[in-house]
Amino acid sequence: MFLRFDGIENARDLGGMVRTDGARIRQGALLRSGHLGRASEADVARLADMGVCLVVDMRDRHEREREPDRAVPGARNVWLPPAPDLPAIIPMKAETPAQVRQVFHEFYRYLALHPDAIEAYNGFFRELLSAQGKPVLWHCTQGKDRTGVGAMLLLSALGFDWDAIMEEYLLTNQFAAGQLEQMRLARAGEEQLAVMAEVFQVFETNGTYWSDCVRIEYGSVESYLEMALNLDPEDMEKLQESYLQ
Repeated sequence: MFLRFDGIENARDLGGMVRTDGARIRQGALLRSGHLGRASEADVARLADMGVCLVVDMRDRHEREREPDRAVPGARNVWLPPAPDLPAIIPMKAETPAQVRQVFHEFYRYLALHPDAIEAYNGFFRELLSAQGKPVLWHCTQGKDRTGVGAMLLLSALGFDWDAIMEEYLLTNQFAAGQLEQMRLARAGEEQLAVMAEVFQVFETNGTYWSDCVRIEYGSVESYLEMALNLDPEDMEKLQESYLQ
């Protein structure tokens, strides 16, 4: 479910998602979004009223320094970057839609297997476990790739099937459609629009490639959670008890 804020983009509540056995995620407990650097006073007050106790910032050091998150009263802000130095990982010279798509394709392999990414997502789960069911928000810059992988991992740990995980992941494109329409109204050129469509949107091929990388290396996403992210069955049971109803 999308949440409307003044200055926080692509904000959604995973609450209400229903597992095949009928269990559902509690409303207002698991939030994902773009960064909080442009959040208004009303935005941060609303997050505080929602009881958010933890904000996990997955941006790299440059993004975080350029637009620091607005502080949310009552919430800790924890920096857990899957890619601590993004320009060193993603070449910024991709100029065509095909080049941009290839860059993101390779980035999803990084997010699956690189030690920095594994360390960050391991920390993400440790923070979730320590939150003990209190509302948590995690974000990157646009709230789509690093944040999206965090959501895919969390939903897997909560027992959701891949179809449901992909459906949630692709919701970003509903938000992106508005961004692209604004660019069209501003009379952006077709070539620029095509490039930005690759930047703003997410693609099932990337999500599937991420899962393929995980499965080739670890056998399954479940095994990845256990072997790479050090989640044992008790941890997964605790997460499900904390965030499902």
